[in-house]
Amino acid sequence: MPPLVSIIILNYNGEAYLENCLASVLKNEYPNFEVILVDNASTDRSLKDAQETFGDDPHLKIVQNTKNLGFSGGNNVGYRHSSGEYVVFLNNDTVVEPDWLASLVDALQGDPSIGIAQSKIINMDNDVIQNAGWLFSNYLVRKHPVGEKKHRKTEFASPYEVSVASGASMIARRTLIDQVGLFDPHVPFFYDDTLLSFKTWLANKRVVAVENSCIRHILGATNVWTTEAVTYNLFKAKTCLIFDVYRRLDDLAKAALVNFAYTLNDSLFTLRKQNLPVIFGTFHGLTWGLRNLRYLWQNRLAHWSRTKVTPDELKQRFVRVTLPVPLYLLPSKLSNDYFAFEVGKYENTIKR
Repeated sequence: MPPLVSIIILNYNGEAYLENCLASVLKNEYPNFEVILVDNASTDRSLKDAQETFGDDPHLKIVQNTKNLGFSGGNNVGYRHSSGEYVVFLNNDTVVEPDWLASLVDALQGDPSIGIAQSKIINMDNDVIQNAGWLFSNYLVRKHPVGEKKHRKTEFASPYEVSVASGASMIARRTLIDQVGLFDPHVPFFYDDTLLSFKTWLANKRVVAVENSCIRHILGATNVWTTEAVTYNLFKAKTCLIFDVYRRLDDLAKAALVNFAYTLNDSLFTLRKQNLPVIFGTFHGLTWGLRNLRYLWQNRLAHWSRTKVTPDELKQRFVRVTLPVPLYLLPSKLSNDYFAFEVGKYENTIKR
């Protein structure tokens, strides 16, 4: 019998798309799986509809949270209810292709150096790639999608390394998660898949994307948070990553200085536009970082205490795009264009 795979699907008010997701997952071609549907205290009919339509399916287990714990907390709950040798995290606004799971399992079964693998993620309504993995940048703490806006027929040599696997559809070994830990409930989103990928590289395991595992995804459908909350949690996630990634103190200081200068410069543009939710979110994120310096430092020490790679090896494998520091102080479109150019160079090295 093939190894058991636990598929964790987190749901919050997914009435418009959860049923299609579950229907595609429950009829996928892989023979040995369980689906753990974690509901984050939905207020619509999504959970009730799922119970009525799929409640008798022996593959399905439903877990109900009493409040919305975000992506991080909700998936942590799902993991505690899972038992598979491999664990998949899948968004509820996706539809999977029949061989999606088999291709992910094959990648991990065939290469013990792989810790996490993600699918190729395609738009729900056309054949354009949303992302096929993410590359992480230096100092500014940003990531850019591989394959973005290319046709799904664009093929990459599979599996290929990426900095970060997308939490929309990724598989991990249970042994890896038990070793490095899962998601940080202090940051409900934005830190999740990046943190797990970072810890995977620290454990000297590879993070890859799998060409033949494809899903369709409704971009942005699960974002139910306000602009202020999104900005606040994005700032929290970036602050955590600065302390995590840069083990050497000179690198940490440089990353902190670059991000402070960028935030200050960006805030001036935001003030001109009178975008108050973004201003308040940024301010709250900055004060959160100052209040939680002890937590950030302890978190950093805990992650690096278990490392199996050096700081320089981590930077080489995780930080895959290097931007000239002056670009960080220019309008974001210019740095985005440069970032996309650098990612395009990497894509050329992995094209089939």
